[in-house]
Amino acid sequence: MIFVAVGTQFPFNRLIENMDAWAAQHKEEVIAQISDGDYIPNNMKWERFLDGEKYNKNIAEASVFVSHAGMGNIISAREQQTPIIVMNRQLKLGEHRNDHQADGLKWMGKLDGVYTASTQEELNQQLDMIKASNFSETVCSSTTVGNVNLSNYIADLINE
Repeated sequence: MIFVAVGTQFPFNRLIENMDAWAAQHKEEVIAQISDGDYIPNNMKWERFLDGEKYNKNIAEASVFVSHAGMGNIISAREQQTPIIVMNRQLKLGEHRNDHQADGLKWMGKLDGVYTASTQEELNQQLDMIKASNFSETVCSSTTVGNVNLSNYIADLINE
């Protein structure tokens, strides 16, 4: 199962549309948290919001987690050792107040088990790459970045 989440602050129709199109072409089950977005998926199960328990359960059970580029989701994916693909909201598309998520992709992709995408093509490439490895080889290594030291590791990457 692939779990998709856009967070609670802003809708992210582009991510949901991209994943819905991907789900239409693949047999993998996809479950999405879509927030207040206008786009309603046709090819995946969805809910606007999830309680914390169900949200974390979906991350733990997912073979891959696809998310907006939010640190909370990256940390949650690392804690569950679930590979995560993060897609940034873009200012020029009216998806956010600024482009801090685009700037963050540069260092997010250096984290073990974190993959990045800015476009549908990049998202599809990442999904295909992870799917080709049967998901099992992409699980985050807890020895590369220990959960206790994740904040320090991220700070070091940002300061490079």
